[in-house]
Amino acid sequence: MDYLRLSMMWRPGLVRITVFGAGGIGLYFAGMLARAGHQITVVGRAATVRAAHAGPLLLSRAGEESSIPDVRVVTEFGPREEPADLVIVAVKAWQVREAAEALKPVVGPHTTVLPLQNGVEAAADLAAVLGAERVLGCTCIVIAQRVAPWSVRCLGAHAEVEIGALAPDSHERVESVVDALVPAGIAVTRSDDIEATLWRKLMLISSYGGVGALARQPVGVTSAEPETAALVRAAMAEVREVAHARGIALGDDDVDQMMKIYEGFSPATTASMQRDLAAGRPSELHYQSGAVVRFGRAAGVATPIHQVIFASQLPTETLARQG
Repeated sequence: MDYLRLSMMWRPGLVRITVFGAGGIGLYFAGMLARAGHQITVVGRAATVRAAHAGPLLLSRAGEESSIPDVRVVTEFGPREEPADLVIVAVKAWQVREAAEALKPVVGPHTTVLPLQNGVEAAADLAAVLGAERVLGCTCIVIAQRVAPWSVRCLGAHAEVEIGALAPDSHERVESVVDALVPAGIAVTRSDDIEATLWRKLMLISSYGGVGALARQPVGVTSAEPETAALVRAAMAEVREVAHARGIALGDDDVDQMMKIYEGFSPATTASMQRDLAAGRPSELHYQSGAVVRFGRAAGVATPIHQVIFASQLPTETLARQG
């Protein structure tokens, strides 16, 4: 009996999965889940639809090349779309609210929604439109690069996600998602405090990515320079203080943990916000350092390092959004 037939026999409830967004992370999750036997619909641009008509999704992972057929791709949902069992939201943070409205046709009473964005606001944005009981909190670490409209490459370690319930009665939804992701080769950790998990990830990504954008250098350079590494740590401490003011349980050990992760990245690593800013593309600046500044002001907490990151990169961000 082949792997596909075996997986279809034992796999629990999540069968129909919609991936909203066809960037690197969206295509990576679509490919891994389709390879495990799930029915995948990807929502992307017209170029992605054309490429999918021309051939299978190509996935490169750990030196292994996979051709994955029968992945459905659409630009929008039809009038008689069946509800999905799981929706994975893989767009950028500033696109989440628009995505939530577009997803209404495929979100039913039993649909679970899993956001993969950086920052701490995506789950709340989705919950406001689709219902808090349906939305889980999630952090995702993976470097997945779309190399063509229908081709993706995983760089470095495989995907790791940490998932937790936002609503008290959503724990069964967490287990269903875990049961879908783990057999597909995606590592999962369950979070008992997903708000703290989200802020911990914001601490990491906004600080090393923001300082990296200022320095215009990858992790191997910023972490090797003591003054610059100390700046990353101080930026993380600002996030910790803002989290404290909002009642989120973060401490000095969280700063130490995130610094170890930062220092353990491969030397060429850069954050997605840093890469987008350097390329003149719209970035998640407003949802990373911008969010730290915004939440800090609301709580009366000074965030001078993130203020410098935000203010110095804002002209580039504004120009990118006008282009």
